Amino acid sequence: MKRIIIIALVLLTILTAILISGCTEENKTISQEPIKIAINVWPGYAHAFVAQEKGFFEKNGVEVELILKEEYSEAQELYTDGNTDGIFEVYVDTIFHNSEGISSKVVYVTDYSDTGDVIIGKPEYNSLADLKGKKIGIEGVNTFSHIFALSAAEKEGLVESEIQFESVFAGDVLTALEEGKIDAGHTWEPTTSEALEKGYKILGKAGDVPGIITDVLTFNSKIIKERPKEVEAIVKSLLEARNFVYTDREEALEIMSAAENIPKGEMNEGIEGVVHPNLKENMAAMKDTEETTSLYSSGRIISNFYISRGQLSSIPDFDKIIESKFIENIE
Repeated sequence: MKRIIIIALVLLTILTAILISGCTEENKTISQEPIKIAINVWPGYAHAFVAQEKGFFEKNGVEVELILKEEYSEAQELYTDGNTDGIFEVYVDTIFHNSEGISSKVVYVTDYSDTGDVIIGKPEYNSLADLKGKKIGIEGVNTFSHIFALSAAEKEGLVESEIQFESVFAGDVLTALEEGKIDAGHTWEPTTSEALEKGYKILGKAGDVPGIITDVLTFNSKIIKERPKEVEAIVKSLLEARNFVYTDREEALEIMSAAENIPKGEMNEGIEGVVHPNLKENMAAMKDTEETTSLYSSGRIISNFYISRGQLSSIPDFDKIIESKFIENIE
């Protein structure tokens, strides 16, 4: 009898352990280290901090560590050196990661820049056409900043040989303008508002060349393969945070401005300067169409630019760069 009781207790213990394990698995995806994501100061994807602060990541069963850097280039370095699993970045750079042997996939489109990215110029200039023979500050040669500034200038009738490009970080554009190092420069908030307050003008914006500046969440292919449930939970959380920005703007602004150390007014200006695609629009972005909001279409435009400059040898296989399954799995 005693033996039967012992066996029964053992079986009960095992059953309880299984049930607890099952409940834990159902309600919590994570059992490993946090997924690390590099992010720089930019209103377009600042809603990631809303997902963190409002507990959306936790609710959806994933632990995320957002590693904030002031400059875009610093966030890039974190990712390319393998110190983070993912990065919020411009789509151009995801294409380049793959060409450089860093297998990376886009899982979510955070925003399309309209007035979020601008070219600020001295007060005496009225348009980009006035910059013939002048210096324009960009993040670096052959960067997304370069293709944006050049595309915008070409639309105004200029050719590359008529412009001088200088490498200037977006956050340093106002200083470079005041010191006379450049005549105009590509920047974003909070520098945009600071420059406008001092009398500088917006000569061009990302919306003038649609699709060139598309921001995305990109992950290393390895983490997608090893931890797909968590990646999906992150995408779901970000969409919830995106919606929160539009339903509870004041609270969202408080969270985002505090996280990125940007005044609320400037953060709001930044949010107004981008388009945050919802779930349906994200799905459309990951389909092969000729719309400039399609990652396939904009990817071809971007690739042809870099092929002409010898930076890419061919148009990449976008099916290997765009991972739509996480968006498609969300109800």
